[in-house]
Amino acid sequence: MTPRTLLITPPRTVSKLQRLPYEIMAYIVEYLDIDEIFDLSLSCRHFQYLVKEESFCRAIIATQASHTAEAREAQRTGQFSRALRRVAKRRQAFSRASPYVVGIVALADSYEYIHGILCYIVEARPKRWLRILDLHGSASYELVVDIPTLVQEAVPRSATSRKYKFRVLYHANGITSCLFSFALPNTENWLLIFKADEQLIVAALQLDSAAKIFVRNNKDYLYVGTHSEEGADGFRKWVLMGYDIEKRSWFSRKMHLTDFVGYDIGSTVCFEIIDDYFYGLSNQTDFEIRETDWNSYYHCFRFPLDDPDVKNKQTMKTKDSWRRQHGEGPIDDRWSFLKLEKDEASGRINIVESRKEWLNKKSGSLQSGSLRTYYVTEVIFDENSKPDSDGESATAHGNLPAEQIITSSLTRYLNKPPGSDIRFRSPENVHPGDDSSMALVFTRSQTHLRAYQRCCSTYLDLVDDVSSGSLGPRHLRLRTGFRKSQTYWPSWKYSDYNYEVEPKQKSNEEPAYPYQPNRVYFWPPKQDTSNRTPFVDDIYQILNPPGCLGGIISTSDERSVVYATGEDTNGLKILVYLSFDPAARLAGMLREKYVLGEQDMSSLPSNETEGGYHSLEAGKDRCMRHFGSTDKLIGDLSRHPLPSYISDIPSMHTAIMSPPEGCKPWASTEQPMYWNLPGKIFAFAH
Repeated sequence: MTPRTLLITPPRTVSKLQRLPYEIMAYIVEYLDIDEIFDLSLSCRHFQYLVKEESFCRAIIATQASHTAEAREAQRTGQFSRALRRVAKRRQAFSRASPYVVGIVALADSYEYIHGILCYIVEARPKRWLRILDLHGSASYELVVDIPTLVQEAVPRSATSRKYKFRVLYHANGITSCLFSFALPNTENWLLIFKADEQLIVAALQLDSAAKIFVRNNKDYLYVGTHSEEGADGFRKWVLMGYDIEKRSWFSRKMHLTDFVGYDIGSTVCFEIIDDYFYGLSNQTDFEIRETDWNSYYHCFRFPLDDPDVKNKQTMKTKDSWRRQHGEGPIDDRWSFLKLEKDEASGRINIVESRKEWLNKKSGSLQSGSLRTYYVTEVIFDENSKPDSDGESATAHGNLPAEQIITSSLTRYLNKPPGSDIRFRSPENVHPGDDSSMALVFTRSQTHLRAYQRCCSTYLDLVDDVSSGSLGPRHLRLRTGFRKSQTYWPSWKYSDYNYEVEPKQKSNEEPAYPYQPNRVYFWPPKQDTSNRTPFVDDIYQILNPPGCLGGIISTSDERSVVYATGEDTNGLKILVYLSFDPAARLAGMLREKYVLGEQDMSSLPSNETEGGYHSLEAGKDRCMRHFGSTDKLIGDLSRHPLPSYISDIPSMHTAIMSPPEGCKPWASTEQPMYWNLPGKIFAFAH
């Protein structure tokens, strides 16, 4: 009888961290952000419950991402674990310039991309179409509006006018607002508000002026603003009109913003509807530049949507709205942008501004020169005080009438010597970007998109990189820069490391700046002329369609980028779509391996050795940790070994309501245009 051999498997070593009870891990996770929780879950199978256990994920979403689209979807479906993984992947993909979907989605004469909805116009005279595609919702259909039929229904007297202009102003909550202009014989401007899926014209308003016109709305209220009111001082001012959508009526009072300075939306002024308030923001405080303006303040106000009255208007106070001191250096306004953004975790409203400045003195190792910096300021209103009370206002001249602007109060706020009103900036609210010392600096003409997302501490550019080695005369690439904490440093400690105009001398034991240098990524990766990858060439062909040399019109949000490039033989612009959302799905897209962004090692200081900056292999290890698989690393970009998978085409699941009796139908649903385009849409495996 053959003796049996007993094999004894040595016990597997389990770390002390893995032995911690569920409740203790819950306390630990409170001190980690979503990216770190996601990374921890990938480190070993024992921690996978961190991103798979529903009740655990519900708590994380509630504290760190309760004001995201993923959280709202999870509230409906109960899938909080999916929401957490989706948020983590979206933020990491955005930070590392590694989109999940890229493709040509439409050909258009003009377009607007608003809150994930693509509204584009195709003109094939005498017919014109407005097509509406929900990209965030991965819709399998487009709403198609017959523009001539719509304008005839909304403004019958325009029927005899053959020439007219029609452009989209805004779209939100299924409501589309457009500007319709025609001459018969004098030019008339009309605001058309409609719901295409209901064949409903909500309102048609003839406008006195369309100067700098904008529209904002939610499901209940709509506001239209124009820069058209002549002030006593000779400067034009903003005026707002409000509309109650449920009652189908305009408010009797207009809002005259006599003390609101600035006219360039997105650069010097910003308007948004957030929750139940209308917000206005300006980074200017005077209609004229004065030599006494040592300090600059934001002017931010709000009023409730249901009662647009001056007596209800709240304005940020001076102590909360300090912007900068002009002694910090001159600004190159070509690089500036201004926006209001809702924090994904807390729901607080923040001012986000990008400025390129020539700073004379900067902290740390930065030398004097130009620096592009992203500043964040929390919007604060005193809830206990009456609207526009007698306290100090946020502007140079407060809420004084226009004729009283040039008074002693102007000197009170602005006539201060440099250094008399030094304010301290927390490092978490100041993100230094590109400076003149970088090896590769792109000019303004090479930078076609400038964006910043505070949720992942990342700035994003769409640049024309002539050194990328791709095919064709233009080489558009994504470029991102994001930062991580030097060590774990709770936000309540940031006050010890104030970023200021004249920084104080810190002790040797304290870090001068609690963040690592920016990690810069490019996408697609640079192609080597001696060893080209056909798949990456295909991506370059999508981003840079052959023969398209016209201007670039671009826009973005926290999960996607859309831009129009050049014109084809029919004069239509090509619309390119990139999505960082792992849940993005477009019918008919080709499945390929995930192409990671390529880290720019030259952007790092020569003495920087932070956790793998100096090592490409260490960078690959980090990618493995973030994305969990070696076959997704840069350098392994070959096509999928199986034939490219073409996704099933979802069935169309919406129906357009019949128009009112006696009216012609002017809206319908059709297959998305990209189904019939010869270009490819790639979705990368993840």
